[in-house]
Amino acid sequence: MAFLPQAWGGAWLVLLLLFAAVVGGPLLLAGQQLPLIFAPLVMIFCCLLLKLISQGALYRIALFGKAAREEGLGFGGLQIARPELRLLLAMLIVGIFIMGIVAALFLVFAIALDMSGLTAGYDSSVAAVCAIWRRHRGSDYVFIAYISAAALFLIFVALKFALMPAANIGGRRLVTLNALGLSSGNVGKLFIGLMTIILPFVLACGIAGYHFSHGSVLPILHNALLAIGIFGLLPLIVGFLASAYRQIVAIRSK
Repeated sequence: MAFLPQAWGGAWLVLLLLFAAVVGGPLLLAGQQLPLIFAPLVMIFCCLLLKLISQGALYRIALFGKAAREEGLGFGGLQIARPELRLLLAMLIVGIFIMGIVAALFLVFAIALDMSGLTAGYDSSVAAVCAIWRRHRGSDYVFIAYISAAALFLIFVALKFALMPAANIGGRRLVTLNALGLSSGNVGKLFIGLMTIILPFVLACGIAGYHFSHGSVLPILHNALLAIGIFGLLPLIVGFLASAYRQIVAIRSK
């Protein structure tokens, strides 16, 4: 929580722009103010770009504190420099790596499902998987266990890369697959820390959605939760991961 005032003070402009893009983009599209066919792609690109810039700003503030300006922090957190380019390249490389893992897991599952004959009588493999997940009998448990294990494995892989953005900004060099070693022995701690931050937000979203789901209040509730996510949840996650990165680097440097 102590990091929030620093984040707001140093990255206020980029966070405001990110919130405006996330909230205003769909409104502009719904109001047909952006008639271009590729307008949705433009809005998605703007949101992703602002997310990248905000990460660069927040990690600079969290890792370097008062020296963040010397590391390239721009006015209100607006800057695009080598750290952002390194971060973008690292995300692309790691994204391709994880997509390869997902493709391999899916291929094994698809071949096994096809050979099992459980898809017979269904219009698609998706319908067969839904049926397997509902009925729970015989060999269904094998596929349910595989899906569950694959999901847990992907969560584990994501946690292994959790410190990659901090390493790219804090290490002043490109860190991609070698980020796997940073979290060795600390995946459990990272998971607990992230869940401590994320679960209250998820719980608040669930409670608010349950009690205020009627039409007139829903848009206001949606925007309020987006504001909490951008101005609260995002800086808290960055602050936690930056702190974890500093501690791990300090321990290993001894």
